[in-house]
Amino acid sequence: MFKPLANSLLFVLLVLTCLSASSAPNQAEWVYTVRPGDTVQSIADRYLAQAGEWPSLLRYNNISQTSELSPGTLIKIPVRLLKTYPKPAKLLVSQGSVWVRKAHSTPYVPALRGSRLTVGDELKTDAGFALIKFADGSTLKVADNSIIIFNTLTHYGETGMVDTRFRLMRGGIKTDVTPRKGPAARYEVSTPSAVAAVRGTAFRMRVRPGQTITEVTEGRVSVRNATTQISLNVGQGAAIGDTGAISTIALLPAPEMEIPETVTGMPFQLEWEPLAGADHYLVELYQTTLESQPLLAQPIDTPNLLLPDLANGSYILLVRGIDQNGIEGLDIQLDFNVEQAAQPAELLRPLSGAEVKSPRPEFSWQLAQPILLSSLEISRYPDFRNLYTRTPFAQTQTGTGEKNLSAGEYYWRVVTMAGGDQFAYSESRPLIVRDTLEPTRVIAVNYLQDQAKVFWKSVVNAETYLIQLAEDELFQHLIREDEKATTSATLRLEQNKTYWVRVKGIGNDFYSSDFGEPQILKIHP
Repeated sequence: MFKPLANSLLFVLLVLTCLSASSAPNQAEWVYTVRPGDTVQSIADRYLAQAGEWPSLLRYNNISQTSELSPGTLIKIPVRLLKTYPKPAKLLVSQGSVWVRKAHSTPYVPALRGSRLTVGDELKTDAGFALIKFADGSTLKVADNSIIIFNTLTHYGETGMVDTRFRLMRGGIKTDVTPRKGPAARYEVSTPSAVAAVRGTAFRMRVRPGQTITEVTEGRVSVRNATTQISLNVGQGAAIGDTGAISTIALLPAPEMEIPETVTGMPFQLEWEPLAGADHYLVELYQTTLESQPLLAQPIDTPNLLLPDLANGSYILLVRGIDQNGIEGLDIQLDFNVEQAAQPAELLRPLSGAEVKSPRPEFSWQLAQPILLSSLEISRYPDFRNLYTRTPFAQTQTGTGEKNLSAGEYYWRVVTMAGGDQFAYSESRPLIVRDTLEPTRVIAVNYLQDQAKVFWKSVVNAETYLIQLAEDELFQHLIREDEKATTSATLRLEQNKTYWVRVKGIGNDFYSSDFGEPQILKIHP
């Protein structure tokens, strides 16, 4: 897929090192300081790939086999003789659409947090973000729509030297490199218009068609293409093509702005002085640590931004200017805390002690700040020890219960929430809900000699039933009136005489009820 550097000018070397020996580590040497009890053999066993190579150390350092090694003596070891081990990188954060294709395999699979990345693996982000940590603690942030391939992930045994090399084929990265120690320690990055090596710095890189953008935010970076090499210091950048001269570009300075150490109200308006030469700005917002996907990564045209409602906690804000060529400047970093306090709501309707006839009455309240979230709570107890119903927290000032209220006495209040962890409670108000029982319907009558057994349908929320027997349809001349706890009654009647019977349900004091339709009763001889 990729041609060797010798056969193609598509790769431009981005070398982040000040030692020419670093470009050829096998010709370099690592120096060991002798400790008490060390021998040439023990040093060889500990550090050399081939323990039997210890005579080579004698010759290389002009030491006789019988010589004693004094503590503090410097032993030079050619890098080519040192032990090396593969040291996988680790995927610390994988958010959004992030994929990995293992070496020598075809399909991409989802990249899971904690995955080990080895030589030949390809990492791709679509609408996603990845944070990678290397063996020496260096970190690499991979932006969305990016592809990187790992070339070398080598650890030189106990020397502490690490050789890290990878290709950025598409997209962008931001990396913080642990300072290199030793001649074989390398950190190399290559792009389709370039190839790479480092000694401790922080920089950003982005790939454009036929061009690589490098921006140094800390330390120094040596960059080169097929024809030119220059060094970029902190605050400098370059747009590097396949060939031709490389010109340094002064990065825009960090904007000047302030934010309170503690923000107590959201949303919060950010403002800063316009930056000369800035075409637009980039604002990044992180929670707690920079080693995470930003909560906000927003380009804006003006030097101001309204921060959205944030949960209580610690945040890190980065703001930088971007010039008309798309070169990003230095960041200003501001750390701040959000500590919002909830304020109780003012209850509006229903009034205290109001009576309503709806099982889903409408409640309303007034928030001290519209940004607050609120929840309606309803209980049968004034101390709210058990909730009858509650609503989810939402940015609203009206609501109804989550389920119907049966007739009875209730208490209601509103809970407000700020910052995700601060709560305030309004006063509570009593509320009476009244309801009407449905009419009771007679469903059957059984006659036996001079008796009629009347059956009626049970009524929801009825505790007892009142049955009336009359000689007239208007029930002005009652013969009998009984209260029953059952849904039937037996009545004694005279033969060949017409009667009327009706029933109504009786609930508690909060229910009203009416009689159902009268039913004619008559026993024929």
